[in-house]
Amino acid sequence: MDVESDSAFSANAKEARNYVKFYRQWVRNNFKSKEQGVEVGDQMDFIIIICPGQPKSEVRRKATDADKVQYRHEWQAYSEGKEHQQAGTPIEVLPGLANGMADALKSVYIYTIEQMAELSDLSLQKVGMGGNEIRQRCRAYLSKNSVQVSELQAKLDEALAAIAQLQQGTQEKVRQKPGPKPKLKMVA
Repeated sequence: MDVESDSAFSANAKEARNYVKFYRQWVRNNFKSKEQGVEVGDQMDFIIIICPGQPKSEVRRKATDADKVQYRHEWQAYSEGKEHQQAGTPIEVLPGLANGMADALKSVYIYTIEQMAELSDLSLQKVGMGGNEIRQRCRAYLSKNSVQVSELQAKLDEALAAIAQLQQGTQEKVRQKPGPKPKLKMVA
């Protein structure tokens, strides 16, 4: 199966859509095993490529030099021993995403807002009800001129300011310790 590469990064290119991960696996060396009379093998690099929204499109195979070039950022992270991270804006960041929906999207290998925004109609069917709305919201989120994003950002800024004021008030109340009450003088 040919999986279209969209992991190429350039100044104006969108982030990678495919879920790509490199990993190591032990592979039996038949010749050496037969020659030595014991199991002999080597650790080899493999790659898994999955098109978001289509988990059955999974490709697992030995990693080639072409893979290392084509998915250079993922390869570099793997080579440096870094934990696998999908390039792009995490899907959890999308304002108004229902509880648990991020996990549901991840179950079909949609980890980033960029992946969801570029999801094909065929793959969108795997997301289920509300998928088209989420895709539109992801596209709006990525659009710098989006009125919806500006409105959501304004609401978020207001909420953060209110939280900061509440925290400030709470801290001031904690600092003010009640002292002895002033005594009243009686005038005769």
